[in-house]
Amino acid sequence: MSARWFPDAMPTPAVSRETLPWWQAAAEHRLVVQICAACATPRHPPGPVCPRCGASEHRWQELSGQGTVYSYTVVHQAFLPALADRIPYVVAVHELDGADGVRFISNLVDVPAEAVRVGLRVDVVWEDMQTGLAVPRFRAL
Repeated sequence: MSARWFPDAMPTPAVSRETLPWWQAAAEHRLVVQICAACATPRHPPGPVCPRCGASEHRWQELSGQGTVYSYTVVHQAFLPALADRIPYVVAVHELDGADGVRFISNLVDVPAEAVRVGLRVDVVWEDMQTGLAVPRFRAL
């Protein structure tokens, strides 16, 4: 079992036909991105067609999980009662290495809010929320 940063009461992510392979890889602690088979454009979130060329064929590419903080916010209000003892927490937009232009929104953990900055190097860590559901979080390198 992985480290836990958020309570069991967190809402379960919605899964669709397009996102199911992504969630299956996440359950194995693999961070993947959808790559267009026609023009090689990476995209996230996964979708049925490439927003650049309109092709529907794609492949999945595994990423290192490293990147940089592109933007962030520090949350000071518990939007769920179960989060009351976890504020403040950081939600960040991470620009991922190896996936040009892909930005991924997730929590930045194990970093004091006052130490977060744009450009901070990060690496993925996994939070196993339940059997078969792992959520990527990021921490400073």
